[in-house]
Amino acid sequence: MKRLIIIALAFAFNYGKAQDTLSFEKVVQWDANPVESQGNTGTCWSFSAASFLESELIRMGKGTHNLSEIFIARQVYINKAENYVRRHGKTQFGEGSLGHDLLNAVDMFGIVPNEVFNGLQMDTEKHNHAELASILEGFLKAIVTNKGGKLTPMWKAGYSSLLNVYLGEYPDNFQYKDKAYTPKSFAEELGISSQNYITLTSYSHQPFYANFILDIPDNWDNGRFYNVRLDEMVETAKKALKDGFTLDWDADVSNNGFNSAVGIALQSLKGEKPNFITTSKEMDVTQETRQINFDNYTVSDDHLMHIVGMANGIDGKNYFIVKNSWGDDRGLEEFKGHILVSEAYFRMNTISILLHKDALPKELKQKLNLEN
Repeated sequence: MKRLIIIALAFAFNYGKAQDTLSFEKVVQWDANPVESQGNTGTCWSFSAASFLESELIRMGKGTHNLSEIFIARQVYINKAENYVRRHGKTQFGEGSLGHDLLNAVDMFGIVPNEVFNGLQMDTEKHNHAELASILEGFLKAIVTNKGGKLTPMWKAGYSSLLNVYLGEYPDNFQYKDKAYTPKSFAEELGISSQNYITLTSYSHQPFYANFILDIPDNWDNGRFYNVRLDEMVETAKKALKDGFTLDWDADVSNNGFNSAVGIALQSLKGEKPNFITTSKEMDVTQETRQINFDNYTVSDDHLMHIVGMANGIDGKNYFIVKNSWGDDRGLEEFKGHILVSEAYFRMNTISILLHKDALPKELKQKLNLEN
C-alpha cells in the first residue's frame, strides 16, 4: 500500500511538472524571410535591419526580396572610416552599428539583392570578417597617426581596395528579374526611405518626448532617438505587431536571462538564473530599475534582432517572437532560429526599437509632434 502511495505521488508530481513546462501559443507572426547566419561578423545590425526591411516590403505589397546585408555593411564601413579619420581616431570604429545606419546607407547608396552582391569572396557559405576588421582598423590607425602630418586623398582608394578584396567590388549596375537597375534606382522602386521610420527609446536621463542623440558606443553617426515612457514603448511595440508591423530591436543579450540555445529570454530575479524549462518568476521592471541598470553598465547595446510576432506563454505572460541571425539550428522546434522574449526581459533590456511611423499610436504621434 505504501509503495502505491509513493508511485501515485510521483506521478502527480511529474504531471504537475509537465503542466508547468514552458510552452507557447502564437498570437501573431508576420511574414519574414528565412533565418540566416551573420557568421563570424559584428554585422547583426545589418542582418536585423535588412530582415526588417524585407518584411516591410512584404507588408507594403512589394513582394519577397532577399536584400544584401553585406552590400550595406560595405558602404557603412566607408562611412565609419571617414568619420574615424575626420575625428582623428577619437571615436568608435569596428563592425558594430545600428538599424538607422542601414536606412541612412540605403538613402545614400541604394541597395541590391543578395544574389547580386553577397560579400562572399572565398569558397564558403558563411561570412567571416575577423581578418578584414583587424586590417581595416590597423589601416585607419596608421592613417591618423601619419607622421607626415597632412593626409592625401589616396587613403580612401587604398581603404576601398581592401573592401574590394575581402567583400567584392561595388556593383554600379545589375540585372534583377529581367530589369536593369542601379543600387539607388532599385531602392527607389522598392520605396525604401529613412524618412518613413522612427527609433524609440526610454530613459529618464533625458526629457520624455524629446529627440536626442543616445550616447552608446555604436551610435557613431549620432543618430537621434525619440524618448518615450517605458510603458508607452512596450505598448507601442505590442500594438504595432498586432496591426501588422514588425520591429528592428536593439537589446542587451549578455546576461544569464538570454538563452539562444533554448530559444527563450527571461528577466531573472536579482542574483538568480532563470529556469528555461518550467515557468519561473521574473523581475518587476520599472522605469527606475531600467535606468539604474543602463547607467551602471548592466544593460548595454550589444545585439540587434528582428521582432516578427507575439506569443502567449503557458505561464500567462506575453512574449515577443524574435528572429535572430545566428542560424536556424537553435531554439524551440516550432521557432528554430528565433527567441521567445518575455515582456519583462524586453522592458529591461531594450535599448531601442525601430519601426514605421504609421505604426505609432495617434496619441504618441501628438506627443512627439509627428502628426504631419
